[in-house]
Amino acid sequence: MTEKDPSSSIIPHESRIIVQDNTLFPSGIILDDTNYPLWSQLMEMRIGARNKSGFLTGTTPKPPANDKQLETWLIDNNRVKSWLIDSMSPLLMQRFIRLQTAKEIWEAVAKTFYDGSDETQLFELNRRSFTTHQNGRPLSLYYNELIGIFHEIDARVQTQEDNVAVIISLHKYMTRLRVHIFLASLDPKFNQSRSEILRKDPPPDLESCYAYVRKDHNQRQTTEEPKVQSDGMVHLTARIRPANSQ
Repeated sequence: MTEKDPSSSIIPHESRIIVQDNTLFPSGIILDDTNYPLWSQLMEMRIGARNKSGFLTGTTPKPPANDKQLETWLIDNNRVKSWLIDSMSPLLMQRFIRLQTAKEIWEAVAKTFYDGSDETQLFELNRRSFTTHQNGRPLSLYYNELIGIFHEIDARVQTQEDNVAVIISLHKYMTRLRVHIFLASLDPKFNQSRSEILRKDPPPDLESCYAYVRKDHNQRQTTEEPKVQSDGMVHLTARIRPANSQ
């Protein structure tokens, strides 16, 4: 009887499969002393899209030391930490990199940059909305800046009103006010478009106003180009004609 080779025996071992997320994380913005509101919204959105929001809020807690899920949690926590740290300026990296969890970093950054005095922030945002002007810039740049300010305001304002009719009325008023703010700060060349919009009944919303002004501007540019070319041909003909007549 032949002896069984021990090396030929197959001994089952517990195998652990770790799925790594190697997809690039496009932060799109580097945190500095001026842009925390925008940075925090982008990070919250992109981390949430990767199903890792719990590492920011603490709803995905660290498992006990003897838990089999601890290693996976540590990997995910470090991944979220790297997303946060990699989207900071070098000085801020040094300030927050030694914190142990993504939640600690998230809360420390918020405590550092978020000014709890919403009234002060609202005042500043409203002031900017009234003092932002096109000033010769492309229409899209002016509009995008204004929309960004309005979104910041909306993120800080929550109505306590329960009456649906009152809420609808407030929304209509804010929409109308923002249309007026947008139109008032356009360059003078849009005066005709402004007048036409203000005569519309019912009043259009902000997006419709922007689309109307943009369309009118593009149409006027198209009609002005042939005129410029025609004027150029007239001047060129006037310069060539005397030479040919000699």
